[in-house]
Amino acid sequence: TLVNLLLRLYEPDDGRIFIDGTDIKRLGPLQLEKAIGYVAQDIFLFSGSVRENILLGGENGASERVEEAARIAQLLPTIASFQAGFNTVIGERGVRLSGGQKQRTALARAIIKNPPILILDDAFSSVDVETEEEILRELKQFMRGRTTLLISHRISTVRDADRIVYLRGGTIIEEGSHEELLAQRGAYFELY
Repeated sequence: TLVNLLLRLYEPDDGRIFIDGTDIKRLGPLQLEKAIGYVAQDIFLFSGSVRENILLGGENGASERVEEAARIAQLLPTIASFQAGFNTVIGERGVRLSGGQKQRTALARAIIKNPPILILDDAFSSVDVETEEEILRELKQFMRGRTTLLISHRISTVRDADRIVYLRGGTIIEEGSHEELLAQRGAYFELY
């Protein structure tokens, strides 16, 4: 719900949402789109090349930028295995890619956009834990100086976050840093 409100897919019944002190209702659709890089659990890919899917009409398309985004997203080994590399056509909805490869393609798309707000909505659910750790290690530098919302069922994904909000049934159960939540010895501690 929070993500849908931030993306203005839903309008709040009451209250307002601000980005840098500006009510998002005052931002035009293009302004809001430029401000947010979003990686969903359900990925949209089209029948084009890997490069075209990463760029998705973006302006930051220099080869080195595409490669850097793919490197951070841990997608380069996959691309290297394709005979045509970045020019490989992946088929409708990315049929040639596994679920994890699709998620990493979408992550590279968000990275190349270079938005001030990054939303990763269960974006590593199809990625193994080792690859997720490598991605998060690479993302640390990218996330510096921007707001990042990590939504996950895995503690390994969120443990380094500045602030963790533990939700159950749409209600906030606990919030704090990883260390603070462990010290509370509550629901987060039990899950950990």
